[in-house]
Parts: sequence; structure tokens; C-alpha cells
Amino acid sequence: MMLFKLLMFLCFQSGEGLAQSLPEIIFLEVKNAAGNPVHLEADFPYAHLVLVTEQGFLHAHPRTGVVWSPLDKLSEFGVIGERVAIPPKSLSWEKVGAWEGLPYDAHFSWNDDKFYCAELIAKLLKMAPEPMHFDPALWPPSFLALEGLPGISPGKVYRNLLEQGFSFEKEKVR
Repeated sequence: MMLFKLLMFLCFQSGEGLAQSLPEIIFLEVKNAAGNPVHLEADFPYAHLVLVTEQGFLHAHPRTGVVWSPLDKLSEFGVIGERVAIPPKSLSWEKVGAWEGLPYDAHFSWNDDKFYCAELIAKLLKMAPEPMHFDPALWPPSFLALEGLPGISPGKVYRNLLEQGFSFEKEKVR
């Protein structure tokens, strides 16, 4: 399996081979156990993001840590809200093998020991961290201690891609 993933990375980097379409960053709407939408930011509807290729999707999640998963499992993590195609050369593939299998980072630190979804995608996109903000109306009081530390949210990844001129496609309601 590791050899297959290495070949996939090399094909994406060269722009030839296995992939017939561009990788995508997909922003997912997430619901809690009661069926209510999860909001991490007051002005942003998506709580999870993943990198999708034809071979599967890469993400960091509390249930899984950093893993590649088959595409047919994507709906287990949320409903696709919006997607954006990313040129393969815009992604930093070098460290993905070392990150795979690492645990989820529930403390949202900006290191390579553990990962949360936005951190993983931001590092793949070579985005810099920003001072984090945890809205007290949406986050438990314990997260106030993380206020201002370097990190990135799904909303900041989204806005950063918009500022770079990427175009998003909203998923059609089915």
C-alpha cells in the first residue's frame, strides 16, 4: 500500500499518470449526534475538510487520526458543501508519509506530532498559521487558553484559497 501511495504522489507531482482529475479540497458540513450542524466559527458553515484524489481522501479526524480513506467512506464524516480543485504542484506531498497514522490533535497545536484537519490541509497547501480565535459562544471555556496561538481553522483555509483566486464549486443538493 505504501508503494502505491508513493507512486500516486509521484504521478501527481509530475502531472502525469494515474490521476485523470485534479486533487480537490472538500469542505464538509458536520452534524452532531442530535443532528444539529456543528459550527466552529460563527460565520462559516463547514467543520471538516479533506484532500480528495481519485484514490481516496486524506484527512485528520478525532476517530481516525491522519489516514487515507476510500472515497465511499467520505459521507461518514459529513456532507460535501463546497469543493475546490488544486493543481498537484501546489501541494506539498513530501511529508504525507510521515504524517499518516499520527493521532488527532484536540489541542490544535501547530507541530507535526499530531494533526487536526485544517492544519493538515494548510500544511499540504503550504499555508502559514495565524493567531487562532475560539468564539466563546461556540467553544467550551477550556479553549480560551489557546486564544492567539498559531493555528488555522477550516474557515481561514477557505478564505486563504479565495484570496489566492481559487474558485469554489458548491455541491448540488440531492
